[in-house]
Amino acid sequence: MKTFRIGIILLLISFCSFSQQLLQKTYEGNINGKIPVSVTLKKEGNSLFGNVIYKKKGLPIAVIGYSENNTVFFNELMPDGKVTGTFSGEIKGDLITGKWFSPEKNARELSFSIRKISEKAVNHKIIKDVTGTYNYSFGEEGGSGDLRVKRLRNDKIAISFDCIRGAPSYNMATISKTTVRLNGNKAIYSSNEFGKCRFFILFSENGARVSFFDNAYSCGFGNAATVEGNYIKTNSSIPKFEENNH
Repeated sequence: MKTFRIGIILLLISFCSFSQQLLQKTYEGNINGKIPVSVTLKKEGNSLFGNVIYKKKGLPIAVIGYSENNTVFFNELMPDGKVTGTFSGEIKGDLITGKWFSPEKNARELSFSIRKISEKAVNHKIIKDVTGTYNYSFGEEGGSGDLRVKRLRNDKIAISFDCIRGAPSYNMATISKTTVRLNGNKAIYSSNEFGKCRFFILFSENGARVSFFDNAYSCGFGNAATVEGNYIKTNSSIPKFEENNH
């Protein structure tokens, strides 16, 4: 009986350790057949966090996005929130192929192809403090997002959003300061003020991904405006909230 109990305990420890690990994959290939890149992606649920390295420059650029139904979509984000490129591709075995495009006006699309060269399990890290300001920007006419977060206690955070769709409408999606529950690295916002509005915020070490649950988009935002997107953490200080930002 004692041996049996020890076996159960070891099995539970093994299960817990496994459940706290994520799969990280590294790919190598090129953009436009001549720009060599290395892409590392860590998947949590259907969210992707990682970096891209342009080998001629050698500096990693953060990437955040998602993968579902054998497709991937992720943005390159600079430390100030500027989006410098977007990858949109299809997964076929170890190969990802698709289009890379720049948010700059009149920028052309370029094909890309990357192949998996390695994968490994990495520990799932609980972010110690998600407090700070998170942003993305596609330029003056491309839209932008501002997410502010303050940790109140282990399982509560205050958040606000101020997002602009971009030209030509510049419609806005705003949520004034409100409190939501934080479970690990994920928080869920839910409101019925304008209909069913429900989305999650998944935090990473240097950013956050915001995504709606199915059929829960009625949040009272301007036409086609949204808080959904990929945000980089631009400031770790306690943010100032605009109490009446809508």
